[in-house]
Amino acid sequence: MKKITVLKGFLMIWVGLYIFIYGFPFPLDNIPFTYELFSKYFIQLKTSFILFFGKSLLGIETLEKIEMTGSGDTTFDYVMIPAMIIVSFVISLIMIFIKKVRENASGFYKWSLVYARYFVGLTLISYGVAKFLVGQFPGPSLYSMDVLYGEMSPMGLAWRFFGYSDTYKIFMGVSEILAGFLLLFRRTVVLGALMSIAVCTNIVLVNFSFDVPVKLFSSHLLVFSILVLLPSLKAIFDFFLLQKTTSLGELKPYFTKRKYQIIWLLINIYYVGVIPITRMVGHYQGQKFRVHQNEWEGIYSGFEADEAIAWDKVVVESNYLMLIRKDGEREFLSIQEINPDGKISIKNRENEEEPDELSIRELSDQEYELELRIGENISKVNGTRKLVSEYPLVARGFHWINEYPYNR
Repeated sequence: MKKITVLKGFLMIWVGLYIFIYGFPFPLDNIPFTYELFSKYFIQLKTSFILFFGKSLLGIETLEKIEMTGSGDTTFDYVMIPAMIIVSFVISLIMIFIKKVRENASGFYKWSLVYARYFVGLTLISYGVAKFLVGQFPGPSLYSMDVLYGEMSPMGLAWRFFGYSDTYKIFMGVSEILAGFLLLFRRTVVLGALMSIAVCTNIVLVNFSFDVPVKLFSSHLLVFSILVLLPSLKAIFDFFLLQKTTSLGELKPYFTKRKYQIIWLLINIYYVGVIPITRMVGHYQGQKFRVHQNEWEGIYSGFEADEAIAWDKVVVESNYLMLIRKDGEREFLSIQEINPDGKISIKNRENEEEPDELSIRELSDQEYELELRIGENISKVNGTRKLVSEYPLVARGFHWINEYPYNR
């Protein structure tokens, strides 16, 4: 019996430590000034160990931590998993032989699950808020309309699919926010874990099915959600499958002393109230960097054949300009300023003080004159303009009644 107790205690400490190590520096990353004071040193230590583990023990000599790639599935991220498993294993192996630690293994594991549900809960709330704003799943764009289906990446296809419907994005956003908030309260944690498992399972399947490089992180969210639910699994099984009278257990306070209860209450107010609100505000404020009003948006094409002009189409959208050449090659240019008279300043990569320029002039309802100056090269053409709303994907809209399926 003692062996089982030791083994169970070891597993509790091992799993609990892995949860803490994986999630850290959360929740300190939500507290001002903690990054400079503490978190950055922990991150540096963690990074150094993972690089040592990958290079020295796994033999990956070229291993490096690539910053700001937008991918959570880099080689470094994959090496981090076994590295953190081994670190938590070794620490647990040492700690289990300390009597006081062994006796409190169960309590430590319970606190690791509290940590896990806050980690998952606040992440899902952040994910959910993003669904209501421009960013993660943008709606149909001129660029996406002009890309051939076969030229899309699996992730690009998924993002365009989700981005098409605002209704579906709202459904996903509400589901994630609701699951996240339910995880933050003890009385609703079981319902929150059930919802979180459903939501995270969908996220994981999309990531694996469409090669979205957030497979490792989303899988951890799912596993953490399952771990949060596990202590209540028997009661759920008895109630729903065996139809037995059961209980989820007595809801006891984490602390009995008044001062600790007050401290815990203040921590909860900050993480359940302040953090979600600040994340929402942050997402909202970030919109000004994503949304750019451009009254000249459109795909301009139908130019007369001219060997001197290398491009076949001009796409003007948001804060960028795209030249599509006759051979299908695309060149992206950044817009600096949009003037009402149709003069658009383009960022000059060689000299920012002398921007290039695109001038657009409407000749009639169907025809436009474009003059593009890049450096000393000036091109002038007449063509037509096509808006996003003119494509069947957008123009089709929703129909309650369909005598025949409109499937093109």
